[in-house]
Amino acid sequence: MELFDTHFHFDGEESYENFLARCREDLQLAGKNFRRLPDKLRMLCAGSDFEESKIAMGFADNSPEVYFACGVHPHAAEEYCKLTAKVDFSIFKDHPKLLAIGEIGLDYFYDMSDRESQLTTLQEFLDLALKWDLPAMLHLRDKENIFDAYDDALTMLENFTGKGGRFVIHCYAGNREYAEKFLALGGFFGVTGMYTFKAAHNIREAISVIPTGRLLIETDSPYLAPVPFRGRSNTPGMVALVAQALGADRRMTPEEAAQTFADNAKNFYRINKKGELV
Repeated sequence: MELFDTHFHFDGEESYENFLARCREDLQLAGKNFRRLPDKLRMLCAGSDFEESKIAMGFADNSPEVYFACGVHPHAAEEYCKLTAKVDFSIFKDHPKLLAIGEIGLDYFYDMSDRESQLTTLQEFLDLALKWDLPAMLHLRDKENIFDAYDDALTMLENFTGKGGRFVIHCYAGNREYAEKFLALGGFFGVTGMYTFKAAHNIREAISVIPTGRLLIETDSPYLAPVPFRGRSNTPGMVALVAQALGADRRMTPEEAAQTFADNAKNFYRINKKGELV
């Protein structure tokens, strides 16, 4: 049995060994309701800009259980567009542990980058995902009861998937209606510790319409630690609590949920039983 945290962040300020030790400690805490702890914890380290993507690649190079993604987060899109000489993302191409292009997307909640830059950057990296035959890992957020970011993303993803593109919306926080629209395009959805928050009825409602086979679990650590550890720094070990909560609502034991969502991730990211990309 295994777990797969399909989205976490690592800033490189501590050693790989220390970070992984904290993950193992958190897995012991989070997995106390498991009959036995998973034998393996796979992790996907997301890049939010060029430098963080390089850090993520370095982590993957040094840790058998870690994979990585490269991209530019919408918060960093305006700065990226202003570069007089574009950084060379081709250094990541064909890396044996590169699983996705991401974290990319649209964030109209904070608007830390102007929207033109966000749209331009997202289109550039969707094109890169097609060129490199990799799935896109999307961040989508808008203000309450406003869905402009989702509508803009849908328009772009219709073209992307029409050309054979695959995508996952990480930390999905939209409603049922938009979940169904993204499902119709073949989308997958990442579920974080937010699913365990007492007030997150809207997220549980939206996730309820998504077939189990289209769900991935993640931590988005160091953010969004699940209940009962909400408010503390998160690590991929806490993904056990996401698996448990989501699985319980689908009549699965923690062990069944862990393996089911790990299998979903391995299928989506085309990882074989040996952990190799296919």
